[in-house]
Amino acid sequence: MTAFQPADLKLLGDLIQERFGLMFDGVRQEILASRLQPRMRELRLDSARAYYEYLRFHPQRDAEFERLPALVTNNETYFFRETRQFEILIDHVFPEHRRVAPARPLRLLSAGCSSGEEPYSLAITLQNAGLTQVGNAWEIEACDLNPERIARAREGLYDETSLRACDPETRGRYFTAEDRRFRLKDRYRGGLRFFEANLLAPHFTLARRYDVILCRNLLIYLCDSAFESVIGRFAHSLVPGGYLLLGHSESLFDRATEFEPVVLGGSVIYRKPPAR
Repeated sequence: MTAFQPADLKLLGDLIQERFGLMFDGVRQEILASRLQPRMRELRLDSARAYYEYLRFHPQRDAEFERLPALVTNNETYFFRETRQFEILIDHVFPEHRRVAPARPLRLLSAGCSSGEEPYSLAITLQNAGLTQVGNAWEIEACDLNPERIARAREGLYDETSLRACDPETRGRYFTAEDRRFRLKDRYRGGLRFFEANLLAPHFTLARRYDVILCRNLLIYLCDSAFESVIGRFAHSLVPGGYLLLGHSESLFDRATEFEPVVLGGSVIYRKPPAR
């Protein structure tokens, strides 16, 4: 395989941005090259230009475009990551919901959930706070564009890297060791629904309304137009007064959106204005 040429990587990056809203400019070109190299070997393509031409003209280009987002996106995640936001849900959002809508569960969506570490961590935290799913207190749904990651989430079997924030006591409480892997115990897997969804697809719409959407460490990879499109879809899919939780490196402060920043528990999250 020949070296990746910057001009060819820009062609690829522009095509990916046009199709999916994912941005690979500047230093991120190197990331794009490293993620595409194994696939190019499988296809026996010797250059980035050849892969670009495959995506543009090959009879199997539609199938390749379907798998491309999973090839180039970052699936880095682990259990109990940034749990301060979970505490905000328990201490502030849950009590508010019980006052406003006591007859129905709190509906939460983990958007870009990868292999399920985030929604499972959230379910564990809710159960530990005495908010059991059996009492219809909450419903968690989780989506990702990668079907292999969704399958792994449904299986609930994880490698050591997914548990790197867990001490031995935590591992023993929530997981069962299987060879060199760890299976999440059944009691923490109930009440969650996983589904495939490409939030960047041109005409995609979430079918339900949610009280809370978590989308953490995804928006940093999007170009401005894709960023605005996804935020708009989240606004549409939240109930009036619903909350959007982003990653620590993501912000809406410099953007015109429906959301208003609110400080809860010393942290900033975003709220869709309540209905008048």
